[in-house]
Amino acid sequence: MRILTNTSVFALGLILCAPGSFANTLDEAVAGDFSGDRLNPTPWLLSYNPATPPHANAGQNILTGTTGRSGSTVDREYVAVTVPEGYVWTELRVGNQTTVGGSQGSFIGLAAGPVIPIDPNASTATGLLGWKVYGLADRTTDILDDMASAGQGASGFSRPLGPGQYSLWIQELATGSYTFRFNAVLSPIPEPGMWLSMTLGLLGIGALRRVTQHG
Repeated sequence: MRILTNTSVFALGLILCAPGSFANTLDEAVAGDFSGDRLNPTPWLLSYNPATPPHANAGQNILTGTTGRSGSTVDREYVAVTVPEGYVWTELRVGNQTTVGGSQGSFIGLAAGPVIPIDPNASTATGLLGWKVYGLADRTTDILDDMASAGQGASGFSRPLGPGQYSLWIQELATGSYTFRFNAVLSPIPEPGMWLSMTLGLLGIGALRRVTQHG
């Protein structure tokens, strides 16, 4: 039997927690052009790699592709996102690789269910949970909180998003081709026993503070 030394255990930990160790990636350059049909989006099952906690990369899922416009043709990208049971969708971070055309930025919409329920030429966002026009200033930030606010007919939603199916609609109206990169972050739903332990722990801390203050 081979015995791991402290050095080899440390090296193994670095491998497991390497920045490139994402839970599930969907890259248009590898998977092929994402669907342009809002009623048949490209499927994307999010996952959480249990081998990496507590490292932050454990729940990261990377979506990479291009969108843009050539003449009158708009390259719209539709992706159906599945959040598995036992997890919640907590963040949607914009990657540093993201580019946009013009000063207005690019559009991303979010809907409940496996399809985008509204026509891309609709004058309002009625039927969407939320949307955002993202720009270069949003790189490295979480935009799911911005999308959660109701506006232009979108219903709005509460974070985090629970298990189930959702759909993303990404498009850029400026002429040219532009890269998007998003990181959909999952977190485990705590077990009931864990919630109880956390609650008791918080109560204990509160009691200790009161004793300390009045002692």
